[in-house]
Formats: sequence, C-alpha cells, structure tokens
Amino acid sequence: MTSGESLGAARGKRPRTVYCGTPDKIPMSSGGHLTNTLLVDLSVCRAIIVDITIPHDNNLVKAEKEKGSKYLDLAHEITAMWNVESTVVVPIVVSVNGLLAKSFDQHLKKLSLGCWIKGRLQKAEVLETARIVRRFLTREL
Repeated sequence: MTSGESLGAARGKRPRTVYCGTPDKIPMSSGGHLTNTLLVDLSVCRAIIVDITIPHDNNLVKAEKEKGSKYLDLAHEITAMWNVESTVVVPIVVSVNGLLAKSFDQHLKKLSLGCWIKGRLQKAEVLETARIVRRFLTREL
C-alpha cells in the first residue's frame, strides 16, 4: 500500500497510486513493460502512462508518435486491470538540446502541470548534455 492509498482510505476517498520505474513488479500479459511512470487515480477512475524520452533534435516528432502508439496495448490492459474508465498515454519528449514538441503544452495539461515546468525541464536537459560532453572531452585516453 502506498502512502497515497493510506491517505485516501483514511479520508474515505478512493486511493491514488503511483508506480515509478518498476517494470519488473507489475505483470503485464501483453508482454510489454511498464514505462517510466504510471499514475492511477481511482478517485476519478483514470490512469496515466507517462513516458519520458530524450531523442536527438531531428527525431522529436517521430519519437513522440512512437511513444503514443507503442503503449496502446498496455493502456488497454491497464484500463482492465485497474478497473478505470480510461488510460491516457502522455509522452514527454525533450531533445538533447532542450527543444520541445509543439504538443508539449497539451501533455502538461493532461498531467495538470503548469507551463512553469517547461523551463526547468529544458534547463535540466541542457545541463546534463553539457555535463556528458564535458566528461567526454576531459577524459584521458
């Protein structure tokens, strides 16, 4: 039982459950694996699959479309397994240089997140890319 479940049960509400990066702990008969994050909010009978990917700049739109179709079967299975009305796949795609897809704002709305997070995601990705390049350039051969 997660902390969200115990709090929800204590208040008489249906529980909320979050699984983060635990593909080996949730069996899927579709043979697929669980993505980065699965949000199950039983109070509104909805599940959200969040998959984060960091492609090269020229693969931004392609990566976003692949994520949406890749988890379609898994979404149907989660809908049945958790007895929720719908399961939504939300691809979060940030390129290695911090570029965002045009549909990024729509995905943030599905997660009930404001646009304030865009700058933080971009900054984090650019800093991580710089760190990787710096490590590569300073390593001794």
